[in-house]
Amino acid sequence: MTQEKVLVLIKPDAMIKNLYGQIMQELARLNLKMIGLKLVNVKRELAELHYEEHKGKPFVEKLIKHITGELHGNENVIAICYKGEDAITKVRTLAGKTNPYEAGNETLRGRFGRINPTNDCFENVIHASDSPESGERETSLWFNSEELIE
Repeated sequence: MTQEKVLVLIKPDAMIKNLYGQIMQELARLNLKMIGLKLVNVKRELAELHYEEHKGKPFVEKLIKHITGELHGNENVIAICYKGEDAITKVRTLAGKTNPYEAGNETLRGRFGRINPTNDCFENVIHASDSPESGERETSLWFNSEELIE
């Protein structure tokens, strides 16, 4: 089987609710190898690169304001890179659907997420790469090679 990299971001909405420990504990149960971990103060430039595939779409500005913490008053995220067989499927199954109200109660987004009524933002607590290609691309944006221990 192929070893995949998946980038996981514990988003500002999870950080301000102190959910990061619980989320990391559940991620640990997936038995994937953690090869990178850091706290990141997300600047707009990184957010724009991360969401480059959505450039020009009407919701991209909200995504950028969310990940940079502008919507929550906390610009920090925890960035984690995992590697392993079926890593993307495992993490995305645990994460659940993007819309927290469509995610099952057994998922992180289903239990901890919400749609903020004041700004219509999906506060879905976690990002996870959606393909092997995005896993590689996103990992290289958030980590330099010296920060990864493979």
